[in-house]
Amino acid sequence: MNKNEIIDKYYNKIYKLCLYNLNNDQEAEDLTQDIFFKVIKNIESFHEQSQLYTWIYRIAINTIINYSRRKKIVKFFSLSSESGSDMELSDMSENDPARNNENNETESLKLKALQNSMKLLSAKEKTAFYLFCYDNLKQKEIAEIMKSSVSAVESLIFKSKRKIKREIARTYPDICQIKRS
Repeated sequence: MNKNEIIDKYYNKIYKLCLYNLNNDQEAEDLTQDIFFKVIKNIESFHEQSQLYTWIYRIAINTIINYSRRKKIVKFFSLSSESGSDMELSDMSENDPARNNENNETESLKLKALQNSMKLLSAKEKTAFYLFCYDNLKQKEIAEIMKSSVSAVESLIFKSKRKIKREIARTYPDICQIKRS
């Protein structure tokens, strides 16, 4: 597979992973480009010990984690706040006239509840949850990507789901009936 085919095949998946973790279109686009720069630059070091997909995701996850760490450090030392710079996924449909519909409002509220609850997850929990729920990967594949055991991935997914359910039930009790455990 040549470099253009790799980009064509995996770009959208990596972009979605970045957007999911960063909640900012421009940052996700920039980081996706950085990730593919690293992939192309290091393609010779790929020795097919794992699937190409797994190798690219590993680079993406490491890049996202490192970027998030740097961003937190900069934010901590910054004197000015970054208020209003992050775009929530739910903001994309803000100008849709159908939003007045009660069902759309409920769906929007559910999306916002999910996004808010995701902020409580650790980087590892968020990664495992995303790969499992959004990319529909098997736990074994996730374990390879995260360089972890299958049982550790199972635990991360379980903890993620539990935290999300509890936070949604606590914050938005009207939109779903979730039993607290």
